[in-house]
Amino acid sequence: MPTSRAVVAAAACLILSGCTELSSLAVQSQATRNAPLPAIRVSQRDVVVQGPPGYCVDPDTAEDRRSGAFVMLGNCAVLKGGNGPDAAGVLTAMVSPPADPPQRPSPARLQSFFTSPDGRGVLAHDGRPGSVTILSTEASDDVLFLEIRDESEGRPASLSDRAWRAVFPLADRLVALSVTAHRERPLASAEAREVLGAFVAAMKRANSSDASQL
Repeated sequence: MPTSRAVVAAAACLILSGCTELSSLAVQSQATRNAPLPAIRVSQRDVVVQGPPGYCVDPDTAEDRRSGAFVMLGNCAVLKGGNGPDAAGVLTAMVSPPADPPQRPSPARLQSFFTSPDGRGVLAHDGRPGSVTILSTEASDDVLFLEIRDESEGRPASLSDRAWRAVFPLADRLVALSVTAHRERPLASAEAREVLGAFVAAMKRANSSDASQL
């Protein structure tokens, strides 16, 4: 089954909004930062963003708009201004607006899109399909995992050009999670994939019917 226009639009919206926000983040002094949060509600409060153990939401980077939501997470101890273990990378969560009718694309449909020129253009920081190489894909239940290399010009210089992403439907939205290593703190592919898997699991638990409400 070909990927519907609605799925393509949602995927483009959530990935592109995330790339835009990530590139425009400003570094603030600890004195002006808000306290990190264990979790945050976005997208009309219908979706809870929560990271794996040791990661907290940086509220100063969160954006929640009609066009989609973007949240960045980092090492809890570091965000609180203390010392902690080296962060295993930068985590982001992107949530598309709700679709009407709801869209629940399968991993196969998502893979068909993201491995196409249009999909690689959506993944690329500069919007050019040739800037992104799909290194591997993996489907697990309703989640598509992608390992990519993005050689776009203008990418944040402090981050690695390799990243792991997970895309899946959640609460009538399309969610994209990512793990990107700091360039000065290389992260093995297997470790980044493990962190991303834990991120996906944390998101699903936080949004399950029996999860406690924020």
